[in-house]
Amino acid sequence: MKGFGKALSRESQDAEANELIRKFTLMEEYTTKLIKDTSTFRDSVATMITSQDGFGTAFATIFQPILNEASLTSNHPEAADTLRNISSYKEVMAELRDAIQPELELIDSRVTAPLKEYNEMMKKIRKTITKRDHKLVDYDRHNNSFNKLKDKKEKSLSDEKNLFKIEQDLEQATNEYEHYNGALKAEIPHFFQLSTAFIAPLFQTFYFIKVGILYTLLEKIQGWAGETYGDMNIEGLEQMHMSRFGEAAQAFDEMTINKRSGGTARIMAQHRQNSGDSGSSFGRTSTLGRAPSTASSLGRAPSTGSSFSKPPIRSYGAPAAAAEPSPPPYSGSVPTGTTLAGKRPPPPPPNKPRMGGPQVTYVTALYDYAATADGDLSFNAGDKIELVKKTDSAEDWWTGKVNGQQGVFPGNYVQL
Repeated sequence: MKGFGKALSRESQDAEANELIRKFTLMEEYTTKLIKDTSTFRDSVATMITSQDGFGTAFATIFQPILNEASLTSNHPEAADTLRNISSYKEVMAELRDAIQPELELIDSRVTAPLKEYNEMMKKIRKTITKRDHKLVDYDRHNNSFNKLKDKKEKSLSDEKNLFKIEQDLEQATNEYEHYNGALKAEIPHFFQLSTAFIAPLFQTFYFIKVGILYTLLEKIQGWAGETYGDMNIEGLEQMHMSRFGEAAQAFDEMTINKRSGGTARIMAQHRQNSGDSGSSFGRTSTLGRAPSTASSLGRAPSTGSSFSKPPIRSYGAPAAAAEPSPPPYSGSVPTGTTLAGKRPPPPPPNKPRMGGPQVTYVTALYDYAATADGDLSFNAGDKIELVKKTDSAEDWWTGKVNGQQGVFPGNYVQL
Protein backbone atom coordinates (compact mmCIF):
# COMPACT_ATOMS: atom_id res chain seq x y z
CA MET A 1 0.00 0.00 0.00
CA LYS A 2 1.89 2.97 -1.32
CA GLY A 3 2.03 5.98 0.98
CA PHE A 4 0.22 4.16 3.76
CA GLY A 5 3.02 4.56 6.31
CA LYS A 6 3.16 8.27 5.58
CA ALA A 7 -0.56 8.54 6.23
CA LEU A 8 -0.20 6.81 9.60
CA SER A 9 2.57 9.13 10.77
CA ARG A 10 1.12 12.48 9.69
CA GLU A 11 -0.97 14.72 11.91
CA SER A 12 -4.74 14.67 11.37
CA GLN A 13 -4.84 18.49 11.55
CA ASP A 14 -3.49 20.51 8.61
CA ALA A 15 -2.49 24.01 9.80
CA GLU A 16 -2.26 25.46 6.28
CA ALA A 17 -5.74 24.25 5.32
CA ASN A 18 -7.21 25.42 8.61
CA GLU A 19 -5.85 28.95 8.11
CA LEU A 20 -7.33 29.11 4.61
CA ILE A 21 -10.71 27.95 5.94
CA ARG A 22 -10.58 30.59 8.70
CA LYS A 23 -10.04 33.37 6.12
CA PHE A 24 -12.80 31.96 3.95
CA THR A 25 -15.19 32.03 6.92
CA LEU A 26 -14.45 35.72 7.43
CA MET A 27 -15.20 36.40 3.78
CA GLU A 28 -18.54 34.62 4.16
CA GLU A 29 -19.47 36.83 7.12
CA TYR A 30 -18.50 40.08 5.38
CA THR A 31 -20.27 39.13 2.16
CA THR A 32 -23.49 38.59 4.11
CA LYS A 33 -22.96 41.96 5.80
CA LEU A 34 -22.41 43.68 2.44
CA ILE A 35 -25.71 42.33 1.13
CA LYS A 36 -27.51 43.50 4.27
CA ASP A 37 -25.90 46.96 4.27
CA THR A 38 -26.60 47.71 0.62
CA SER A 39 -30.24 46.73 1.10
CA THR A 40 -30.41 48.91 4.23
CA PHE A 41 -28.95 51.90 2.35
CA ARG A 42 -31.47 51.51 -0.47
CA ASP A 43 -34.42 51.23 1.94
CA SER A 44 -33.19 54.17 4.03
CA VAL A 45 -32.96 56.50 1.02
CA ALA A 46 -36.44 55.46 -0.14
CA THR A 47 -37.84 56.03 3.36
CA MET A 48 -36.11 59.43 3.59
CA ILE A 49 -37.71 60.63 0.36
CA THR A 50 -41.14 59.41 1.47
CA SER A 51 -40.71 61.12 4.85
CA GLN A 52 -39.59 64.38 3.18
CA ASP A 53 -42.76 64.31 1.12
CA GLY A 54 -44.78 64.08 4.36
CA PHE A 55 -43.05 67.09 5.91
CA GLY A 56 -45.12 69.47 3.79
CA THR A 57 -48.35 68.03 5.14
CA ALA A 58 -46.98 68.19 8.68
CA PHE A 59 -46.02 71.87 8.32
CA ALA A 60 -49.46 72.68 6.95
CA THR A 61 -51.34 70.94 9.76
CA ILE A 62 -49.14 71.96 12.71
CA PHE A 63 -50.97 75.31 12.92
CA GLN A 64 -54.44 73.80 12.68
CA PRO A 65 -55.15 73.60 16.47
CA ILE A 66 -54.77 77.40 16.75
CA LEU A 67 -56.63 78.34 13.55
CA ASN A 68 -59.43 80.88 13.35
CA GLU A 69 -61.57 81.53 10.31
CA ALA A 70 -58.86 83.75 8.86
CA SER A 71 -56.07 82.35 6.68
CA LEU A 72 -52.89 80.85 8.08
CA THR A 73 -50.66 83.58 6.72
CA SER A 74 -52.78 86.36 8.23
CA ASN A 75 -52.82 84.68 11.64
CA HIS A 76 -49.12 83.80 11.54
CA PRO A 77 -47.25 86.38 9.42
CA GLU A 78 -43.92 85.21 10.80
CA ALA A 79 -44.57 81.80 9.16
CA ALA A 80 -45.81 83.22 5.88
CA ASP A 81 -42.76 82.08 3.89
CA THR A 82 -42.97 78.54 5.20
CA LEU A 83 -46.71 78.23 4.60
CA ARG A 84 -46.45 79.79 1.15
CA ASN A 85 -43.65 77.40 0.09
CA ILE A 86 -45.31 74.17 1.23
CA SER A 87 -46.89 73.37 -2.14
CA SER A 88 -43.66 73.95 -4.07
CA TYR A 89 -41.73 71.93 -1.47
CA LYS A 90 -44.03 68.92 -2.00
CA GLU A 91 -43.59 69.24 -5.77
CA VAL A 92 -39.80 69.20 -5.39
CA MET A 93 -40.00 66.11 -3.19
CA ALA A 94 -42.11 64.30 -5.80
CA GLU A 95 -39.56 65.21 -8.52
CA LEU A 96 -36.74 64.09 -6.26
CA ARG A 97 -38.38 60.72 -5.66
CA ASP A 98 -38.79 60.16 -9.42
CA ALA A 99 -35.15 61.17 -10.06
CA ILE A 100 -33.67 58.89 -7.39
CA GLN A 101 -35.81 55.81 -8.02
CA PRO A 102 -33.68 54.64 -11.04
CA GLU A 103 -30.53 54.96 -8.90
CA LEU A 104 -32.10 52.77 -6.21
CA GLU A 105 -32.96 50.16 -8.83
CA LEU A 106 -29.31 50.19 -9.96
CA ILE A 107 -28.27 49.20 -6.43
CA ASP A 108 -30.37 46.06 -6.74
CA SER A 109 -29.18 45.11 -10.23
CA ARG A 110 -25.52 46.20 -10.12
CA VAL A 111 -24.56 45.57 -6.50
CA THR A 112 -26.99 43.44 -4.50
CA ALA A 113 -27.69 40.83 -7.20
CA PRO A 114 -23.96 40.15 -7.99
CA LEU A 115 -23.23 39.90 -4.26
CA LYS A 116 -25.96 37.30 -3.87
CA GLU A 117 -24.52 35.26 -6.78
CA TYR A 118 -21.08 35.51 -5.18
CA ASN A 119 -22.59 34.30 -1.92
CA GLU A 120 -24.08 31.27 -3.67
CA MET A 121 -20.62 30.31 -4.97
CA MET A 122 -19.28 30.53 -1.45
CA LYS A 123 -22.02 28.18 -0.25
CA LYS A 124 -20.79 25.53 -2.72
CA ILE A 125 -17.24 25.89 -1.42
CA ARG A 126 -18.61 25.60 2.11
CA LYS A 127 -20.11 22.21 1.17
CA THR A 128 -16.67 21.00 0.07
CA ILE A 129 -15.22 22.17 3.38
CA THR A 130 -17.93 20.26 5.22
CA LYS A 131 -17.10 17.07 3.26
CA ARG A 132 -13.41 17.52 4.07
CA ASP A 133 -14.30 17.77 7.78
CA HIS A 134 -16.37 14.58 7.58
CA LYS A 135 -13.54 12.70 5.85
CA LEU A 136 -11.18 13.90 8.57
CA VAL A 137 -13.48 12.38 11.18
CA ASP A 138 -13.54 9.07 9.24
CA TYR A 139 -9.78 9.06 8.98
CA ASP A 140 -9.31 9.64 12.72
CA ARG A 141 -11.80 6.89 13.56
CA HIS A 142 -10.16 4.27 11.30
CA ASN A 143 -6.68 5.34 12.40
CA ASN A 144 -7.52 4.87 16.08
CA SER A 145 -9.05 1.43 15.44
CA PHE A 146 -6.05 0.34 13.43
CA ASN A 147 -3.51 1.46 16.07
CA LYS A 148 -5.50 -0.16 18.87
CA LEU A 149 -5.70 -3.53 17.09
CA LYS A 150 -2.11 -3.37 15.84
CA ASP A 151 -0.75 -2.81 19.36
CA LYS A 152 -2.60 -5.81 20.72
CA LYS A 153 -0.03 -8.37 21.93
CA GLU A 154 -1.88 -11.61 21.35
CA LYS A 155 -3.94 -11.55 18.17
CA SER A 156 -6.39 -14.23 17.22
CA LEU A 157 -7.20 -15.29 13.67
CA SER A 158 -10.25 -13.05 13.78
CA ASP A 159 -8.08 -10.13 14.90
CA GLU A 160 -5.76 -10.65 11.94
CA LYS A 161 -8.71 -10.61 9.55
CA ASN A 162 -10.12 -7.46 11.17
CA LEU A 163 -6.72 -5.79 11.07
CA PHE A 164 -6.52 -6.34 7.32
CA LYS A 165 -10.03 -4.93 6.79
CA ILE A 166 -9.40 -1.90 9.01
CA GLU A 167 -6.15 -1.26 7.15
CA GLN A 168 -8.08 -1.12 3.87
CA ASP A 169 -10.71 1.23 5.37
CA LEU A 170 -7.98 3.49 6.71
CA GLU A 171 -6.29 3.69 3.33
CA GLN A 172 -9.58 4.64 1.67
CA ALA A 173 -10.34 7.30 4.32
CA THR A 174 -6.84 8.71 3.91
CA ASN A 175 -7.19 9.03 0.14
CA GLU A 176 -10.61 10.70 0.38
CA TYR A 177 -9.47 13.17 3.03
CA GLU A 178 -6.33 14.09 1.12
CA HIS A 179 -8.41 14.59 -2.03
CA TYR A 180 -10.73 17.22 -0.47
CA ASN A 181 -8.03 18.76 1.70
CA GLY A 182 -5.63 19.10 -1.24
CA ALA A 183 -8.34 20.60 -3.47
CA LEU A 184 -9.12 23.26 -0.86
CA LYS A 185 -5.46 24.11 -0.32
CA ALA A 186 -4.96 24.49 -4.07
CA GLU A 187 -8.15 26.37 -5.03
CA ILE A 188 -9.07 28.60 -2.07
CA PRO A 189 -6.06 30.94 -2.69
CA HIS A 190 -7.10 31.20 -6.33
CA PHE A 191 -10.66 31.97 -5.17
CA PHE A 192 -9.30 34.79 -3.02
CA GLN A 193 -7.61 36.36 -6.03
CA LEU A 194 -10.78 36.13 -8.12
CA SER A 195 -12.79 37.63 -5.23
CA THR A 196 -10.58 40.71 -5.18
CA ALA A 197 -11.20 41.25 -8.90
CA PHE A 198 -14.93 40.68 -8.35
CA ILE A 199 -15.47 42.86 -5.27
CA ALA A 200 -13.50 45.91 -6.48
CA PRO A 201 -15.89 46.76 -9.38
CA LEU A 202 -18.89 46.27 -7.07
CA PHE A 203 -17.43 48.76 -4.60
CA GLN A 204 -16.76 51.30 -7.34
CA THR A 205 -20.27 50.90 -8.75
CA PHE A 206 -21.85 51.30 -5.33
CA TYR A 207 -19.70 54.37 -4.63
CA PHE A 208 -20.74 56.14 -7.85
CA ILE A 209 -24.42 55.31 -7.26
CA LYS A 210 -24.22 56.81 -3.76
CA VAL A 211 -22.49 59.92 -5.10
CA GLY A 212 -25.20 60.31 -7.76
CA ILE A 213 -27.95 60.04 -5.15
CA LEU A 214 -26.33 62.53 -2.80
CA TYR A 215 -25.61 65.06 -5.55
CA THR A 216 -29.19 64.78 -6.81
CA LEU A 217 -30.47 65.44 -3.29
CA LEU A 218 -28.14 68.41 -2.87
CA GLU A 219 -28.98 69.93 -6.24
CA LYS A 220 -32.74 69.68 -5.84
CA ILE A 221 -32.92 70.86 -2.22
CA GLN A 222 -30.35 73.62 -2.59
CA GLY A 223 -31.94 74.90 -5.78
CA TRP A 224 -35.40 75.05 -4.23
CA ALA A 225 -34.13 76.65 -1.01
CA GLY A 226 -32.09 79.25 -2.91
CA GLU A 227 -35.18 80.35 -4.85
CA THR A 228 -37.40 80.55 -1.77
CA TYR A 229 -35.04 81.55 1.08
CA GLY A 230 -32.01 83.07 -0.64
CA ASP A 231 -28.49 82.50 0.70
CA MET A 232 -28.27 78.96 2.12
CA ASN A 233 -24.63 78.79 3.22
CA ILE A 234 -23.85 77.90 6.81
CA GLU A 235 -23.53 81.51 8.02
CA GLY A 236 -26.61 82.64 6.15
CA LEU A 237 -28.67 79.68 7.32
CA GLU A 238 -27.76 80.26 10.97
CA GLN A 239 -28.48 83.99 10.74
CA MET A 240 -31.85 83.34 9.09
CA HIS A 241 -32.73 80.78 11.76
CA MET A 242 -31.91 83.08 14.66
CA SER A 243 -33.69 86.08 13.14
CA ARG A 244 -36.85 84.12 12.40
CA PHE A 245 -36.84 82.30 15.70
CA GLY A 246 -36.51 85.55 17.61
CA GLU A 247 -37.24 85.35 21.30
CA ALA A 248 -39.61 82.41 21.01
CA ALA A 249 -37.39 80.11 23.07
CA GLN A 250 -37.23 82.60 25.94
CA ALA A 251 -40.98 83.18 25.73
CA PHE A 252 -41.59 79.42 25.94
CA ASP A 253 -39.41 79.17 29.04
CA GLU A 254 -41.26 82.01 30.75
CA MET A 255 -44.69 80.40 30.30
CA THR A 256 -46.28 79.13 33.48
CA ILE A 257 -47.99 76.08 32.01
CA ASN A 258 -44.71 74.29 31.26
CA LYS A 259 -43.40 74.66 34.81
CA ARG A 260 -44.06 72.63 37.90
CA SER A 261 -46.36 74.31 40.40
CA GLY A 262 -44.17 73.50 43.44
CA GLY A 263 -47.08 72.58 45.70
CA THR A 264 -49.94 74.42 47.39
CA ALA A 265 -47.75 76.41 49.81
CA ARG A 266 -45.75 77.91 46.94
CA ILE A 267 -48.91 78.81 45.01
CA MET A 268 -50.42 80.55 48.07
CA ALA A 269 -47.20 82.47 48.75
CA GLN A 270 -47.11 83.64 45.15
CA HIS A 271 -50.77 84.64 45.37
CA ARG A 272 -50.13 86.71 48.51
CA GLN A 273 -47.16 88.35 46.82
CA ASN A 274 -49.21 89.24 43.74
CA SER A 275 -52.07 90.65 45.87
CA GLY A 276 -49.65 92.93 47.78
CA ASP A 277 -50.56 91.54 51.21
CA SER A 278 -47.57 90.71 53.39
CA GLY A 279 -49.66 89.16 56.17
CA SER A 280 -50.80 85.58 56.37
CA SER A 281 -54.04 84.74 54.63
CA PHE A 282 -54.94 82.67 57.64
CA GLY A 283 -54.30 85.53 60.09
CA ARG A 284 -56.78 88.01 58.65
CA THR A 285 -60.56 88.14 58.65
CA SER A 286 -61.64 86.68 55.31
CA THR A 287 -64.79 85.35 53.76
CA LEU A 288 -64.23 82.15 55.71
CA GLY A 289 -63.68 83.95 59.01
CA ARG A 290 -65.88 87.08 58.95
CA ALA A 291 -68.07 88.06 61.91
CA PRO A 292 -71.45 86.33 62.08
CA SER A 293 -74.81 88.03 61.96
CA THR A 294 -78.42 86.87 62.15
CA ALA A 295 -79.65 88.58 59.03
CA SER A 296 -79.19 85.66 56.58
CA SER A 297 -78.94 81.88 56.52
CA LEU A 298 -75.13 82.09 56.47
CA GLY A 299 -74.96 84.75 59.19
CA ARG A 300 -74.01 87.59 56.80
CA ALA A 301 -75.37 91.08 57.35
CA PRO A 302 -77.10 92.45 54.23
CA SER A 303 -75.26 95.26 52.50
CA THR A 304 -76.64 98.05 50.34
CA GLY A 305 -73.64 98.25 48.06
CA SER A 306 -71.67 95.43 46.52
CA SER A 307 -72.57 91.84 47.30
CA PHE A 308 -69.10 91.28 48.79
CA SER A 309 -67.15 93.79 50.86
CA LYS A 310 -63.52 93.48 51.83
CA PRO A 311 -63.29 92.62 55.53
CA PRO A 312 -61.01 94.60 57.81
CA ILE A 313 -57.47 93.25 58.09
CA ARG A 314 -56.22 92.37 61.53
CA SER A 315 -52.55 92.78 62.27
CA TYR A 316 -50.62 90.58 64.67
CA GLY A 317 -48.97 93.66 66.22
CA ALA A 318 -52.22 95.57 66.91
CA PRO A 319 -53.81 95.77 70.45
CA ALA A 320 -56.22 93.06 71.38
CA ALA A 321 -59.11 95.45 72.14
CA ALA A 322 -60.98 94.47 68.99
CA ALA A 323 -60.02 90.82 69.16
CA GLU A 324 -62.72 88.24 68.61
CA PRO A 325 -64.13 86.55 71.76
CA SER A 326 -62.64 83.19 72.65
CA PRO A 327 -64.83 80.13 71.96
CA PRO A 328 -66.95 78.77 74.86
CA PRO A 329 -65.80 75.65 76.69
CA TYR A 330 -66.90 72.28 75.39
CA SER A 331 -70.28 70.98 76.50
CA GLY A 332 -72.54 68.26 75.32
CA SER A 333 -75.25 70.65 74.20
CA VAL A 334 -75.17 72.78 71.04
CA PRO A 335 -74.60 76.54 71.69
CA THR A 336 -77.38 78.74 70.40
CA GLY A 337 -76.04 82.26 70.19
CA THR A 338 -72.26 82.01 69.97
CA THR A 339 -71.81 79.50 67.14
CA LEU A 340 -69.70 80.94 64.34
CA ALA A 341 -71.35 81.10 60.93
CA GLY A 342 -70.44 78.23 58.66
CA LYS A 343 -69.16 75.93 61.46
CA ARG A 344 -70.93 72.72 62.44
CA PRO A 345 -71.59 72.09 66.17
CA PRO A 346 -69.42 69.44 67.83
CA PRO A 347 -70.96 65.96 68.12
CA PRO A 348 -72.15 64.70 71.53
CA PRO A 349 -69.72 62.51 73.45
CA PRO A 350 -70.27 58.74 73.23
CA ASN A 351 -71.93 56.80 76.07
CA LYS A 352 -69.52 55.72 78.74
CA PRO A 353 -69.13 51.95 79.16
CA ARG A 354 -70.57 50.42 82.28
CA MET A 355 -67.80 49.93 84.81
CA GLY A 356 -67.54 46.99 87.24
CA GLY A 357 -69.65 43.80 87.52
CA PRO A 358 -69.01 40.45 85.91
CA GLN A 359 -70.00 39.84 82.31
CA VAL A 360 -73.06 37.57 82.00
CA THR A 361 -72.71 34.52 79.75
CA TYR A 362 -75.64 32.52 78.41
CA VAL A 363 -75.79 29.02 76.97
CA THR A 364 -78.50 27.40 74.85
CA ALA A 365 -80.09 24.10 75.88
CA LEU A 366 -79.75 21.42 73.22
CA TYR A 367 -82.00 18.82 74.93
CA ASP A 368 -84.71 18.61 77.60
CA TYR A 369 -83.41 17.86 81.08
CA ALA A 370 -85.49 16.95 84.15
CA ALA A 371 -83.96 17.19 87.62
CA THR A 372 -83.12 13.73 89.11
CA ALA A 373 -81.88 14.95 92.50
CA ASP A 374 -82.09 17.94 94.79
CA GLY A 375 -80.06 20.87 93.42
CA ASP A 376 -80.49 19.88 89.74
CA LEU A 377 -81.72 22.51 87.25
CA SER A 378 -84.55 21.49 84.92
CA PHE A 379 -84.95 23.10 81.48
CA ASN A 380 -86.32 22.50 77.99
CA ALA A 381 -84.47 22.43 74.67
CA GLY A 382 -83.90 25.96 73.38
CA ASP A 383 -83.94 27.67 76.78
CA LYS A 384 -81.38 30.42 77.42
CA ILE A 385 -79.52 29.52 80.61
CA GLU A 386 -77.46 32.07 82.53
CA LEU A 387 -74.11 30.43 83.18
CA VAL A 388 -72.95 30.84 86.77
CA LYS A 389 -70.05 28.43 86.92
CA LYS A 390 -68.44 26.05 84.44
CA THR A 391 -65.40 23.85 84.07
CA ASP A 392 -63.09 23.33 81.10
CA SER A 393 -64.76 20.02 80.20
CA ALA A 394 -68.31 19.65 78.84
CA GLU A 395 -68.48 16.23 80.55
CA ASP A 396 -68.73 17.89 83.97
CA TRP A 397 -71.69 19.43 85.80
CA TRP A 398 -72.10 23.18 85.40
CA THR A 399 -74.11 25.69 87.44
CA GLY A 400 -76.71 27.98 85.88
CA LYS A 401 -79.97 29.94 86.26
CA VAL A 402 -83.21 29.75 84.30
CA ASN A 403 -86.69 31.03 85.18
CA GLY A 404 -85.42 32.27 88.55
CA GLN A 405 -84.12 28.82 89.56
CA GLN A 406 -80.44 27.96 90.09
CA GLY A 407 -78.96 24.50 89.99
CA VAL A 408 -76.49 22.17 88.34
CA PHE A 409 -76.89 20.52 84.91
CA PRO A 410 -74.79 18.37 82.57
CA GLY A 411 -72.44 20.52 80.40
CA ASN A 412 -72.93 18.38 77.29
CA TYR A 413 -76.67 19.28 77.22
CA VAL A 414 -76.00 22.90 76.26
CA GLN A 415 -74.09 24.92 73.69
CA LEU A 416 -72.08 28.06 74.34
